[in-house]
This record gives sequence, structure tokens and C-alpha cells, in this order.
Amino acid sequence: RRTMANEGLCWPVTSTDDKGEVRSTQDTGKRILEAALRAVDDEAADAVHRERGWRFKYKKHFVKSVEISAKSPENALKVAGAGLDYMYDHFEFIRDGQRHVLREALRIYKGGFGTGVVAGQKPKPDSFELGVPYNGTTLTGDALQAQLDKWVRLGVCELSCGAAISQVAQAKPWLDLSDRYFVLLGAGAAMGPLQVLLAHGANVIAVDLNLDKIWRRLIGLAKDSCGTLTFPLKEGCEQSRLSDDELYTAAGCNLFTQTPEIKNWLLTVHPGKQLCVGGYAYLMGDLFPRVALAMDVIIKELTEKRKASVAFLCTPTDCHLVPVGAYNAAKDNLRKAPLWQKMIGLLSMGKMCVKNSRRPVTTAAGETLYVCDALVSAQGPNYALAKRLQHWRAMLAREIGCVVSSNVAPSTRTQSVTQNKNFAYAYETMHNFKPYEIPGPETSNAVMTALLIYDLNTPMQNGNKLMPIANPQQIFSQGAFHGGTWRCGFTFDSIGVPAVLLYYVQNLVVKNYLIAYNAVQTVGWAAVLYMALQFYLGAEEGTAWDAYGRPLVTFQNLASLEVAHAALGLVRAPVTTTAVQVASRLAVVNLVDAYAELHGHWACFFIALAWSITEVVRYSWYALNLLAKPLGAHTWLRYSTFIVLYPMGVFGEMSLWVASLPLIANASLFGVSAASLVTYAVLPGYLPGLPTLYMYMLSQRAKVIAVTGILLV
Repeated sequence: RRTMANEGLCWPVTSTDDKGEVRSTQDTGKRILEAALRAVDDEAADAVHRERGWRFKYKKHFVKSVEISAKSPENALKVAGAGLDYMYDHFEFIRDGQRHVLREALRIYKGGFGTGVVAGQKPKPDSFELGVPYNGTTLTGDALQAQLDKWVRLGVCELSCGAAISQVAQAKPWLDLSDRYFVLLGAGAAMGPLQVLLAHGANVIAVDLNLDKIWRRLIGLAKDSCGTLTFPLKEGCEQSRLSDDELYTAAGCNLFTQTPEIKNWLLTVHPGKQLCVGGYAYLMGDLFPRVALAMDVIIKELTEKRKASVAFLCTPTDCHLVPVGAYNAAKDNLRKAPLWQKMIGLLSMGKMCVKNSRRPVTTAAGETLYVCDALVSAQGPNYALAKRLQHWRAMLAREIGCVVSSNVAPSTRTQSVTQNKNFAYAYETMHNFKPYEIPGPETSNAVMTALLIYDLNTPMQNGNKLMPIANPQQIFSQGAFHGGTWRCGFTFDSIGVPAVLLYYVQNLVVKNYLIAYNAVQTVGWAAVLYMALQFYLGAEEGTAWDAYGRPLVTFQNLASLEVAHAALGLVRAPVTTTAVQVASRLAVVNLVDAYAELHGHWACFFIALAWSITEVVRYSWYALNLLAKPLGAHTWLRYSTFIVLYPMGVFGEMSLWVASLPLIANASLFGVSAASLVTYAVLPGYLPGLPTLYMYMLSQRAKVIAVTGILLV
């Protein structure tokens, strides 16, 4: 891809043509990885050099670089150093028409910024508590621990991640960040820790673009906290003389065009304080490697001259060394994957639903390391390069004794990601590929900040040089909240298209089918209710079954489809529970239908009224919910009518079974007396079943109250 030269940090010139200088991001990206690999493996470097069509074939070379780096610690550090050196020696810094390679520009420009400080207006609490926003509520204490255990059990995050967050939640002193100083490069980033840090009293040194709307927001967040915000001001500006509006305009800086000045300012701000510098800025396309390199300039200087700690968020859509447990889980989940997912792999001739487990790497020391390739082709080589640059800096910073916190964060429903419709659609259905879960940004911010706090407070983490590890790349293996990427049976890249297609199937075919099914059931059970009321109000002659039996049998038999719905994953319902409930009703209606003596039994009143009212409410609620139009009153009926109707229906069912005993006295099933089965199996089964299901429905009702806020009383 050809990119234009701009002021500040720019891609290097790679060639010339009739239009002038060419700055090809693809050619430069290739040369960076080639230079990195050349430090340890000429064959791999030559393969990069020969590659044509880099845009679509870059993945295998990035994976190869991880595997080669895994061979020894020396390999990992040499690859990292060579790759970064190439970038510093070839990227350009342009100002006022003057060009310098980046390394030289950092020595030439000596300017800086003024300093602004805003203190939070909220009082600092006596103690802090870790809260994780999740599905409309904030998890703390036992509820948070239960969810952490669930995430670990399902494979959404690694055990080391769950244990770390749990320890932070229990270590109250760690949560008081009033003596901590965090430099946030890209402070306003959606995935950044700004709000959580300020809420815990941290001193944040914010670096972000000099745009009024950005600083209006950041300063507002700081004032509404118990933390402090330090930020760059245009030189010559004194904060005490500025109005609020003037302050918003004077604040901020540009990582591209003012890289040396930002570096110089940060070397002097809050002297004597231990800093933690985090790179959180993100931009699309060829801008991402540029901003990543600009952040690297600052991080490199702060680690070398102020021994700052380093923080990054690793993407799960990258290539990482993973724990053996994750490797084994991926193999196990492949074996357990649904047949339809395996068929996609077969029908696509191995292009989709590709197995996630790769051949392990044997190190020079004879150890076995495991690699997960979760790179996504569609994200492109620029994204891969920017994230690789951060890995390289993290490894080099650890080597010189700086503490590193660089944990894998989950794929998250941020606005920048979901603006791409294909990503948004894929995220809606990723949960079908176990154990994927795609959280919202509030959840990700909270858990990743908790991991940052853990890493800064304990030496027992891979980003601390005191912790022995086999390879520097294992910094990223610990504390990973990967969202299921490492443990899924299939690679991330190979389930993207199936996930999008599944979205269309579910939202066009399945959704419309379920709307139609629920609408038909609503009309059917409404007809049963109408016929039953007509009969019991004296408008019909004959037996109850003559009045409404045939439609009741028809629509109850139609409900057998719900077992298939659950089994196929069309609805989120337990298959076993659904099957038991449907079978129980089918047995009753077919029993009554078979014996004329029961057609006029008084207990038919109870099942007809209880079932029909319940089903009219239930099926109509499902249909409207699929159309995203449920009403509060309707939800109240959905989660309240069962309180009376469920016991009423069970009473009717049991009464009909008792009434049938004389009628089935001579019948048998598989050689066993039918009457004995009813007496000793069916009827006793209601005794534990009624309270169990009743309590389950009450718990579901309580959850709806918690999530929707509807007062279900």
C-alpha cells in the first residue's frame, strides 16, 4: 500500500516512480520482519524477502518469527532488537521540510510542554473494592469470584488470569492507587484503563490528541473521581490564567508530529516518582504502526532513563506461546465440536474451521513450547506489525529489569470494531464456537486493569525478571483473558466467515422461523383458551374434550419441535429439561385422548386453563422478544402467571393420572404394568419435580428483576 508523506513520523521511502517517492507500507513491513529474522535465521529471512503478495501471505511469516524466537531466549531478544533497530534507522521524521531518520530526530529536537494538573473532586473512600461491570450489573465479592471461576472453567480465560484477578479483589491495599503514577499514551482509548485508574485514586499522566472534545471528556472524568490528571499544555500557557474552555484547547499533543517533545516532557514530569507507561493508542490501517512506533520511542526512553514499568494490551488475534493446558483444551474442544462445524471444515476443503492446535516447538534446551496462531488475515500486515512491535519492546524492557504488564485482552465490542459490520455480525454468533465470549468494553477495562494492578504488585508474574521463564515470549502466556481464542477447537481466522454466515442464517432464516412458530402457537393456544372458556361458561354441549381436545392435542404435539430447537442450538434452552417438560405434557394429553372416560373429567378444566393461559403469554412474549418489542406489562405476565398457573396445571395432570389407574389396570409397557408405572414412577416423580422447577422459575424471575428493573410483584 502506498502512503503519503506527512509532517512528523512517517513511513520510509521505498522506491520512486513517475509520481515521485513511494512509501510502501507492505515493502517496509516485509523489510522490518526480514531484518528481525536475519539476526538469527537467514533461511527464514530469505523466505520473507522472496514473498510476493505480502498482504495476503504475511501470516505464516509472523507465525514463523514466533516459533524461531521460541527456540531460545537469545533468539527472542535478538529478533526483537533487530526489528526495532530497523524501524528507528529507517522511519523518517519530517519537520519544516527537514528530514531525519527517527533515531537522529530524537537527538535533535529539544523542546517540551507546559504541565496542567486537575485534581478529582470526589473524596477518597476509606477502602476500595474491585467491581467488574458485566451483563448490566457490577460484580463484586462472591459474585465476582463465582464469575471468575465460571470463566476459567469454560475456558474464556486462563487459570492464572482468574487467580490474579481474584487476588487483586482480596488485596484491598493494592486497590488504593493514590501513590501510583501511570502514563497513558492514548489516554482516551476505548480499551484503556483511564476510568478505572481514576476511580481508584491513581495519578494519571494523560497523552492524547490536542482536540477540545477529547480534553473536555478527560478532564471531566478526572474531576468526577478521587484521582488526579496531569497533561501537556502548549508551551507558554499557564493553567492558572486559563478558563475551562481555554484549558481544553491548550491541552494535548500529537504523537506523530511532536514525538521528541512528548518524550522530553515525560522525562521531567513528576520527577522522582516511579512511573508505569502504557501504550493504548490505536488507529486504523497504516497509521497504527506509526502511532505504535511513536509510543515505543517514549516507552524506550522512560524504561532506560526512569526505569518505568511497561503496560500493553495484547490482542488475542495474534500468535502467542500458550500454556500446555490451553493446547490440550483446544484439541479436546475440536473433538467435542458439533458435527455441523466439522462439516464446514470438510466442505470448505480445510479453509474454514481449521484445527487450532499446532505442532509444538522444541527449544534448544529440549523444552516443549506450544504456539497458538490466532492471526486474522483480514486485519492485515500493518496491524500484525504494530502488535509485534509492542511484543518486542515488552521483551526488551523486561530484559533490562523493568516490570512488564502485557496481558492478552479479549476481543471486545468496542465501537471501532463493531463499525465493521462483518466483525459485528461475527461477534453476535461467536458463542456457538465454544468457549468464545465477546464482552463489552466496560468488562474488558475492569478485568485488564485488575491484571495490571496484579502485575505491578507481585514479582510472581512472567513480566518480572525475578520470575524464571523458558522464553521471553512467555510474558504473554500468563494472565491471559483471551475470550476463548486459545482453547477453541478452531483457529480464530477460520471461524470468521462461518460466524458471519451463521448470523445471517440465525437472523434471517432461524429468526423468521421462530417468529412464525411462536406466532402459530400463540394463535393455537388462544383458540384452545377461547373454546375452553366457551365450554365452561355453558355455551357448548358434550364433553370438554369434544369442545377443545383436538386443538389442544395438536398444538401440544407441535411443541415437540422445541426439543429439536434446543438440541440444534436455535434457542438457549437445556435439552434435557425441555424434553422432560414436553414429554410430561404429551403423556397426559395422549392419555386423555385415548380414553373416552377421561374426556369429561373435571381435571381437564385445570390443564386447559393453566396451559392455554401460560402458553398464550409465553409464545407471544417470545415472538415479540424476537421482534425486539416486548412490553413491560407483558414481561410481568411472562414471569408472574406461573406462580398460580404452574401448581394449578400440575394438580390437573396428577388428578388425570390418578383417574386413569382403573382404565389402564390391564395395560402394560415393555412387560411392566402401566398402573404400576404410574403409581410408582410417574406420580412420585412430580413430588421432587414440582418444587425443583418452581424454584428454578422463581430464580429466573429474580434475574429478570435484576436485569430489567421491572417490579415483578
